[in-house]
Amino acid sequence: MEKRRIALMAVPVIGAMVLSACGSQTTSNNTTSSGKVPPMVLSVDPGNPLYSKNWNPFSPNALWGQAWIYETLYYNDAMNGHQTPWLATSYKWNSPLQLTFTIRKGVKWSNGTAFTPNDVVFTFNMLKKFPALDTNGVWTVLKSVTAQGDNVVFDFKTADVPAYTYIAGTPIVPASIWSKVKNPVTWTDPNPVGTGAYLVKSYTPQEFILVKNPHYWQASKVKVQEVEFPAVSQSANTVWLNLSEGKYTAANAFAPNIYKTYLNKDPKYRHIWFAPSGASNLTMNLTKYPFTSQTFRQAMAYAVNKPEVSKKGEYGYSPVASQTGLTLPANQSYLDQSLVKQYNYHYDPAKAAQLLKSMGLKKNSKGQLLGSNGQPITFTMIVPTGFSDWIEDAAIIQGDMKALGITMNVQTPSVSTWVSDMETGNYDLTLNFGLNQYNPYFYYESNLATSNTAPIGKNATSNYERYSNPQVDALLKKYAASTSLTQQKQIIDELQKVMLTQVPVIPMFYASNWNEYDNRYYTGWPTAQNPYVTPTYNTPDAEMEFTHLAPRK
Repeated sequence: MEKRRIALMAVPVIGAMVLSACGSQTTSNNTTSSGKVPPMVLSVDPGNPLYSKNWNPFSPNALWGQAWIYETLYYNDAMNGHQTPWLATSYKWNSPLQLTFTIRKGVKWSNGTAFTPNDVVFTFNMLKKFPALDTNGVWTVLKSVTAQGDNVVFDFKTADVPAYTYIAGTPIVPASIWSKVKNPVTWTDPNPVGTGAYLVKSYTPQEFILVKNPHYWQASKVKVQEVEFPAVSQSANTVWLNLSEGKYTAANAFAPNIYKTYLNKDPKYRHIWFAPSGASNLTMNLTKYPFTSQTFRQAMAYAVNKPEVSKKGEYGYSPVASQTGLTLPANQSYLDQSLVKQYNYHYDPAKAAQLLKSMGLKKNSKGQLLGSNGQPITFTMIVPTGFSDWIEDAAIIQGDMKALGITMNVQTPSVSTWVSDMETGNYDLTLNFGLNQYNPYFYYESNLATSNTAPIGKNATSNYERYSNPQVDALLKKYAASTSLTQQKQIIDELQKVMLTQVPVIPMFYASNWNEYDNRYYTGWPTAQNPYVTPTYNTPDAEMEFTHLAPRK
């Protein structure tokens, strides 16, 4: 398997880090003196972190507003995989080594010029020329990208069918403008020209405002004329106060008691839908004892009280995850019911103790479980400082370990230190983000592929537990080379079995996409009953959502 950096497909769902406004709030979600519908105000952009004027969709420091400006070839729903043609009208695999997209006609850039297949070809070839822009590593598998009439043909040097998702989700930029940029890696794109629904109306370090693009190819579907984005920070008290006072039309914010803070203030109009994401994992360093033992890891999967973690640590927002790693119920069709029933992972400390006993482990007179070296088993769990829910999760797990005679210490390093420690393998146990993607292949490839790990001291890409299995690598490679849904499902069945038998990680709960919205003045929001989009306010979710929203009549 080729090593691929995971960027657009792995949207972090951060536990207790909240988005909140700083500076003055220019508007509130109340009726104006003229009786007109107030502007839509979104508290969703966390800044970069300086909130500088950067609209480059490939920059890690881009303002989130770029998602309303630049578009992709297809929209693939992260929860259910539903595909919606966007800048392309269709696609097909000619073989596992060639993918063709038919490009939509009649689309214009926001400056009025025509969008063409050459813009698509230029965009991808720019990523090849400047690898720092290729955050999803599409050129690790691509050989060439060429235009053939209305089509754009992607030829692969190695079969990688899942790469469709990365290709389909790449923002497309105008060749007429970007071809003149000397270094697009550092360019901030100060006056963005896109095919998307909105234009930049104004920008200050405190707020930017987007206005409807009159040239948009779906202009008739865009009913919200203007959107305000106040600058945000990580101040929890500010966001909770602003949510409580109704200053946001919508927000992506974590709050310990969202009912008291937000919903109960105006239950008729205020709502939440925390769309489920991929499983957040309890990640064990498999190079360190006792996690080197498969039986010990199985015991851990029974010993941890996931329901209590979900209820208390995650405030009931994030449901318990399946040990298969599948996102349920979205991936229900992949689930091997007989295999799940056979292993029956659930909170069962007696079963955990039985497994530990089968390893020959015994307790001393103090009730401490002794390892193979005769010393009490002790390890440390790290979670980032400020992640209040994860810290509570760790306290619950600490109690579960104590019940087995295991001493688990908890440390709360800074976020940057935590990330560095995971990447280099300088840890025993930690929690890690879920992977926000509909296809279970990406979860397994991210966590299990040898190409995504590294020796201790070197930076792993995503396989932080340091799992490596040639048979699993072969399965992932076979999946990547297949266009047969039947064969793909068979491979997913095998990967489920690996998760259940070897327990390389322990999926804990399905991370939540924090999402609060007020439908007093605007309607059409995605809900659990109508999940037409995952409301992450990122590319390309924003474009899909804003072709559904409208002022209340």
